[in-house]
Amino acid sequence: MAALALALAAPVLSPHDPLKQNLGNALARPGAAHWLGTDNVGRDVLSRVVWGTRISLVAGFVSVALALLSGCVLGLVAGYCGGRIDGLVMRAMDAVLSFPPLVLALALGAVLGAGLTGVLIALAVVYTPTFARLVRGQVLAITARDYVDAARALGAPGWRIAWRHVLPNATAPIVVQASLSVAFAILAEASLSFLGLGIQPPAASWGSMINAGRGYLQQAPWIVFGPGAALFVTVVGLNFVGDAVRDALDPRMREQRKGAPLPGRST
Repeated sequence: MAALALALAAPVLSPHDPLKQNLGNALARPGAAHWLGTDNVGRDVLSRVVWGTRISLVAGFVSVALALLSGCVLGLVAGYCGGRIDGLVMRAMDAVLSFPPLVLALALGAVLGAGLTGVLIALAVVYTPTFARLVRGQVLAITARDYVDAARALGAPGWRIAWRHVLPNATAPIVVQASLSVAFAILAEASLSFLGLGIQPPAASWGSMINAGRGYLQQAPWIVFGPGAALFVTVVGLNFVGDAVRDALDPRMREQRKGAPLPGRST
């Protein structure tokens, strides 16, 4: 929540213009004028970290939202239709999963071109199979339940059963997976920007800031410390949020945390 508030209030909280260069004040140490110092071209590091929060959160949330939407559609179609459609969709997802996520994101980023749009599409493609397989598994389990058979017996069309009965009962694990995926998407965006295939300078991105400051680690370590600390705190915080969402939506996890015996187990 703090990162979200920081991103929304970036124009107010940023003490300086994140793009304004001042070569006469390059590599200035942290002080009253620049709390986190300046980079190699005199830009205020704190201001760039604050504005970089926007890019990181947009990349994380939007890419996961796109992957969630496409994955839900593919998983729902594959699990509910079955047969050849299920096999075709799942083999396509298996083909995507056969590539290491970062390598696939790098390849897609190189094809789509550097920039925020390319990063969003690349990360959405990388994370779509995870949601598609999750939704398919939930659909297969839910369609075998009695209330779905009752809906079929009453003559409900397939699309209505999928929309009104199947998908709502599969939301809990989907929300948990989405909350955990945002942190990894932010890390992936920072990695792409660090390698030069993500957000391009002079835009403020944590990954590109770390890449620009790695050549000045000896004389100006604050260039890397600011965005690195922001990335670390944001990812750890989002992981905590994901764990909290999982505990809140999974009754078995709540019982384990309370120390109560799980259903079906003797004390």
